[in-house]
Amino acid sequence: MQRLLTLLLFFVAAPVAQVDDATPAMLWAIRLPALVTEARQAGVTETVVREVLDGLRGRGLTADEAAMVVSEEIDAVKAGEPKDNFGGFVRQQLDAGLRGRALAQAIRAEHRARGIGRPGGHKPPGRDTAKRGGGGP
Repeated sequence: MQRLLTLLLFFVAAPVAQVDDATPAMLWAIRLPALVTEARQAGVTETVVREVLDGLRGRGLTADEAAMVVSEEIDAVKAGEPKDNFGGFVRQQLDAGLRGRALAQAIRAEHRARGIGRPGGHKPPGRDTAKRGGGGP
């Protein structure tokens, strides 16, 4: 009987641990529609938003990775980058094979090099400041 309970506990505890590990990614994925709306409100055209999302999907990025990319690009637009170039640098990095955290780091490095973004990685007022995927700003 004790072995059965131990085995049962193992099968119940393993999926719970996996859900806890996936929580940050799920939260980013859930934010994607709101981020797309924010991009539109920042002045990015519907056509450009769709092209970026189709490109991210076509390259196999998950919804949480796409949300991180869109968030970084919104920051760039709000900092003065051209709206018609939304996702341009990202497409180049995706073509070079970058994905996930490496892609996010490359985007942030490019923004710093251009003087875009906030000192210390602070988000603009009103933006959710929760950490992404357990790391990063």
